[in-house]
Amino acid sequence: MSDPLSDSENALYEDASDAPNEHWVHQVNDGHLLSAGEASQCSTNEDWAEWMRHFSIELLKQSPFPALQTCARLARLQPLVGKELFTAGFWSCWLHLSESSQEHLIQNLEMAFSAPNISAEILAALLNLAEFFEHYGKPLPIDIRLLGSRAQKFRAFAKALHYKEMEFESALSKKMDANSVAVVEDLIHINHQLDQHEAAVGILTFAQQHLDFQLESWYEKLQRWDDALQAYNLRASEASSPHLVLNATLGQMRCLAALARWEELNNLCKEYWTPAEPAVRLEMAPMAATAAWNMGQWDQMAEYVSRLDDSDDTRLGCLVNSAASGDGSSNGTFFRAVISVRRGKYDEAREYVERARKCLATELAALVLESYDRAYSHMIRVQQLLELEEVIEYCTLPVGNSVAEGRRALIRNMWTERIKGVKRNVEVWQGLLAVRTLVLPPTEDMDTWLKFSSLCRKNGRISQARSTLIKLLQFDPETCRDNLGFQVPPQVMLEYLELQWSLGEDLKQKDAFLKLQSLAVELSSVRNVQTVSPTNLTGDKSPSVPLLARVYLKLGTWKWRLSPGLDDESIEESLRAFKSATQCASEWAEAWHTWALFNTAVSSHYTLRDYLDVAAQYVVAALTGYFQTIACAANAKVDDCLQDILRLLTLWFNHGASVDVQMAMEKGFALVNITTWLGVLPQVIARIHSNYHAVLIRSLLVRIGQSHPQALMYPLLVACKAASKLRRAAAQEVVDKVRQHSGVLVDQAQLVSEELVRVALPVLWYEKWNEALEEARKQFIGEYNIEAMLKVLEPLHESLMEGAEKSNITIYERAFIKAYYVELMEAYDCCMRYKRTGKDAEIRKAWDHYKCVYMCIKEQLPSLTNLDLQFVSPKLLECCNLELAVPGTYRADAPLVTIASFSPKLLVFTSKQRPRQLTIHGSNGEEYTFLLKGHEDLRQDERVMQLFGLVNTLMENSSKTCERDLRIQRYSVIPLDPNSGLIGWVPNCDTLHQLIHKHRNSREIPLDQEFKYLESFAPENYNLLPLLAKVEALEHVLQKTEGDDLKKILWLKSRNSEVWLEMRTNFTRSLAVMSMVGYLLGLGDRHPGNIMLHRYSGKIVHIDFGDCFEVSMNREEFPEKVPFRLTRMLVKAMEISGVEGNFHSTCENVMEVLRTNKDSVMAMMEAFVHDPLINWRLFPKLSMLASAHVPSIMNSEESSQSRELAQPQRGARERELLQAIDQLGNANEVLNKQAVAVMARMKDKLTGRDFSNSSFSSISKQHTLNHCNLTSGDSHEVDHGLSVKHQVRKLIAQATSHENLCQNYLGWCPFW
Repeated sequence: MSDPLSDSENALYEDASDAPNEHWVHQVNDGHLLSAGEASQCSTNEDWAEWMRHFSIELLKQSPFPALQTCARLARLQPLVGKELFTAGFWSCWLHLSESSQEHLIQNLEMAFSAPNISAEILAALLNLAEFFEHYGKPLPIDIRLLGSRAQKFRAFAKALHYKEMEFESALSKKMDANSVAVVEDLIHINHQLDQHEAAVGILTFAQQHLDFQLESWYEKLQRWDDALQAYNLRASEASSPHLVLNATLGQMRCLAALARWEELNNLCKEYWTPAEPAVRLEMAPMAATAAWNMGQWDQMAEYVSRLDDSDDTRLGCLVNSAASGDGSSNGTFFRAVISVRRGKYDEAREYVERARKCLATELAALVLESYDRAYSHMIRVQQLLELEEVIEYCTLPVGNSVAEGRRALIRNMWTERIKGVKRNVEVWQGLLAVRTLVLPPTEDMDTWLKFSSLCRKNGRISQARSTLIKLLQFDPETCRDNLGFQVPPQVMLEYLELQWSLGEDLKQKDAFLKLQSLAVELSSVRNVQTVSPTNLTGDKSPSVPLLARVYLKLGTWKWRLSPGLDDESIEESLRAFKSATQCASEWAEAWHTWALFNTAVSSHYTLRDYLDVAAQYVVAALTGYFQTIACAANAKVDDCLQDILRLLTLWFNHGASVDVQMAMEKGFALVNITTWLGVLPQVIARIHSNYHAVLIRSLLVRIGQSHPQALMYPLLVACKAASKLRRAAAQEVVDKVRQHSGVLVDQAQLVSEELVRVALPVLWYEKWNEALEEARKQFIGEYNIEAMLKVLEPLHESLMEGAEKSNITIYERAFIKAYYVELMEAYDCCMRYKRTGKDAEIRKAWDHYKCVYMCIKEQLPSLTNLDLQFVSPKLLECCNLELAVPGTYRADAPLVTIASFSPKLLVFTSKQRPRQLTIHGSNGEEYTFLLKGHEDLRQDERVMQLFGLVNTLMENSSKTCERDLRIQRYSVIPLDPNSGLIGWVPNCDTLHQLIHKHRNSREIPLDQEFKYLESFAPENYNLLPLLAKVEALEHVLQKTEGDDLKKILWLKSRNSEVWLEMRTNFTRSLAVMSMVGYLLGLGDRHPGNIMLHRYSGKIVHIDFGDCFEVSMNREEFPEKVPFRLTRMLVKAMEISGVEGNFHSTCENVMEVLRTNKDSVMAMMEAFVHDPLINWRLFPKLSMLASAHVPSIMNSEESSQSRELAQPQRGARERELLQAIDQLGNANEVLNKQAVAVMARMKDKLTGRDFSNSSFSSISKQHTLNHCNLTSGDSHEVDHGLSVKHQVRKLIAQATSHENLCQNYLGWCPFW
């Protein structure tokens, strides 16, 4: 190859400055470029490296862009420059090549992609090139099957996934001739390599639904070992040839190894080892060696390992156990090291350990660069080798030496602490514990093995958990019932009884309960009862507590579950056990928490039976228990005991009239830290004017004000602006008390609050007149209520006339007077003449003037997007270096951030309510941005953020969700008065509506294309169509459109496939989390304007929580029928399997967490729905006052070119709502009944009984059984509650049902 920058060609760069025409454009020389790109002669790795160097330089040289041309010389000296700019150079030249030249280049690229000896580095550059072209909507004409296979071979798994999904999609649509089975297997394999195990499961489920066959290997790749073993057993029994039998047997061995069924595996290996061929033995050897090791058959293990030499290790492609075995290349040396340790040949063992470590080094280094997760199995093998060295040291230390014994103790402690940091994975723990058993039998490391047994039990490995406990007990309780005397360690017996209870069989549970009673009697007779650590693996912060306390707690809990009816005898027995637990461990929060919960349940039991005096005793006991729980958890975050605080408040507010309850509360307040109440200030202040609680609440608030006055300022000042006189007076009393020691702070808070409220509402005359004229139009045209119309406009006329006489008005006011004063005064004169004469002609003439001004202001308002504080609120502009904290930032345990100043300009959004973007400069140098909203009650949004905080805590404490980053995005919500407030700005987010609008505009696709298809199919009013016609119309629109906008947006917003995969996974999982939590909350109004997408993470963020508790399902117009938004566009943006995969799995995990912690969730929801400032929203008719829907654009007078998708708005004044409630008669009684109905619906959702009643029926009506929503055979399961899996599947079916979707109002965009 000639050098592309020969000396004869350098003149191009030397003389460039002397070019006669400064606008000269360099022409791409096709011949030179094709010559440099010719790949037909390349065969070796070196040939391809030279081709890449030569081609990249020529691309830069031929580029029409001078900036790239000048890099050609540098690329010659530094080849890395050419590789980095390869894509840019290719793109710039490609656009100027002829069609034939482009075809020739593609042929050479295909040769490069297909070359067997090309380096991974060059192939990565070519794959990046193909990906770049695809991102710009001009994919290279190269077969995606070729791209996918090469990406997979060279471990570019994210790119491979992208191309394989495209291949699978084409195969399903018959656009491409592809082997669907092979593609499915590739997708499962690739997803596992990317740690996308849920997506792999989704591929299998999707394939089973759409393809008519399945393979055992699919189950195995999904690590569904029980299913795979069953399938392999079936295949082995039906096999007709020795070859098929052997394949099935190897599959059985892999499954048994994964399930740790060592005895069965060992027997199977012995049976097939002798007649097996060498290649088969090589595959069997690691599994056989592991089985023999765990069975203690060392000679047999040596026989198996002898078949593994270095060359065999290199060829070994099958892993017995990915987590426990590491990679295949280190198996032989690792097993030999284990055998050498067992035989006491420690020097030989060290050599094998070092050899095994070298085998791992190269591949481990490459995998770590990809991601830690992908290298995790190798990291576990590294840890096994490390601990094997420690085992050698443990064995070689002298016996009887105190220093040596101290070192041994240190090693044991290291092992105990180290295993706490590994994944909660059965295989990982199994592999590590197997190494330790070389010197430390299970009976000498009982705590760790008990944790392992618990891990197996919680992961459904019942047989493995049982075998582990039998090792610790040293006998089988099932076969040796006479040996149940407690000479064995009681903590092991407790774990065994928990295992027996977990099986769920009535007889076994009753038997476990009786044995637990005997264990309690045995332990209570021993004076020095030992303490044990918790056996759970979720980071339990509870200290080591006496084993007897744990036994008593378990005893009471099991009795409670065995006697759900709560008869007097079972109540007494459970209480006795719980009380004993609290006495044995008085500082144990879990015991007090369970005591409190049980007393709460008993009090409800007696209250329902009208034994109020008896119930009151249990209320006091429950309050004491909650206070003790909170005190014991004093070092935890507020969210960690938030449910206990909320339950305590609920009991207090419901039973506050009792003197005993008041005394219990006074004692409890002295017991807990004052910071405890900061997380529930909204709930406490909501009852500040309550009859029975007022004195205690004010006293508590005053105490909080002494220690944390900053926390009180904003919520307390909201109460001072309430519609209720009693509420205002009570709040003002507390403010006056706080003013005595924090007067400056109170004054500053009042000033800032009042000014922000003023700025939040229409402050410019343009805004005031626009709002007033809109209201006047409703009164005049809608109702012809002239008196109401004049009442709205007269105050503004007075302000206008006063302003016209002043000289010190703002530039905004001066401009308004110049533009509209004359016409408005003419309208005013007409109104005055109408009042004198009563002639309709005068008022109609006045309205003509008003209409003209209204239309002009309507056009001008969108251009008024900035407000200067010096004109609209000079007081705020003058606020500098305040003592007042930045809203939403105060934390008791964090440095105080105060307001340094306000940004002089506010950005105004052009939506209907015209919210403002406000920036506050903090004392720490940071900027804090907020959305300042008027005409909106944010107190419900504030409570929703509390719920999200609780859900986040629950998910962090769950093993299934804590590692998947399933946190709900929260933001600060600070109500300023009942009608306005601040919302913390969530940066880098766009609503789905904005994203789709921008995406379609850039491609000249009409935003309302679906509406056009709908109009052409159903020209008449869509809303008046019968249901079947609506379904037909919706399906017509879906057939005519692709609905893949969001899918393309996620791809185009990602700079490469790796980022795309992460964004898509985050999108799918965050959507699933909010779908389940939103369903529980009854969250409605999820149109595309209320759902945002984070630009960089891909996570879904929800806003506007005005419609909760299924209110939107019960409104008169356009009731929603879906439990959450799951339209076609959202589904298409997920994996190729749609809802099957990450979405379905995450939904199940989140619902499992919610149902497992239903007591905590119900405590939060109970405080929510009984809140007097919130529960008016439980009524659909009342909530409609705060949710005025914009008419569908189908009925709009606007042209189709200027249509905007209708979005509902909410916002109403508290006084109007209170008046509406008063019209109901006994408001409190009605609200309480409604709250009880809401809580019953919540409980149904959290127990799987939500489909036993008429789904999504009005919560205020008596629920009636509606079997039409159940498939055949469901009714029996519904009676006992649906399983989580079945419940989630039904919810997804309802959310995607065309029959349900077509009934939403069109602004909700059901076709998106």
